[in-house]
Amino acid sequence: MFYALFNVAGMIIFATGATWFSKEKTLFIASFPTNNLEAIITIVAGLALMLWAAAQIVRELIKRPIDSEDEL
Repeated sequence: MFYALFNVAGMIIFATGATWFSKEKTLFIASFPTNNLEAIITIVAGLALMLWAAAQIVRELIKRPIDSEDEL
């Protein structure tokens, strides 16, 4: 599932913004984010990417045919 990689990327982006917003420390990149506005934008972008990826994963799982033996 390729969408799982997007979900992980969303988690990392979210964590980057949340770390700055809570402790004013950067997570991976030394100069990003540099202020609260960038942190909030990063948090929102990470959440959006995680939600989109999760929706795509669920959509892919719904499209799978259900095998009667796998239900038990």
